[in-house]
Amino acid sequence: GVHLKQMVEEFEKELLLEALEKTDWVKNKAAKLLGLNRTTLVEKLKKMNIKRAP
Repeated sequence: GVHLKQMVEEFEKELLLEALEKTDWVKNKAAKLLGLNRTTLVEKLKKMNIKRAP
């Protein structure tokens, strides 16, 4: 079946990546765009293992 938690995490990941791409991976700007503190954004990126491709 479909798990809500998994779907929400996927959606959140997509939103984070979209914001980072729009701001050229400037975390302060991406956080502001998402209405988050920079610290919260960084924690979410670590938790989801999101890193900028070299």
